[in-house]
Amino acid sequence: MKAVFSILIAAILFVASSSVYIVNQWETGVVLRLGEIVKADVEPGLHFKTPFINSVRKFDSRLQTLDAAPERYLTSEKKT
Repeated sequence: MKAVFSILIAAILFVASSSVYIVNQWETGVVLRLGEIVKADVEPGLHFKTPFINSVRKFDSRLQTLDAAPERYLTSEKKT
């Protein structure tokens, strides 16, 4: 009886932990239901989802720059 109760408690904890997700301030989230977008812009904070059906993709929304060296190119008049 105790083994069944322990397995049941473990299963409930697993489902509860997979239904909670956190989006940080520097991230933006997208909620997908079976691969289709349900909510495109999830605000930062603690959120809940339906486990095993919904999934969350998080993306870094901080400003990201790339410093590239300037390159010379020719115009149609053969001038740089």
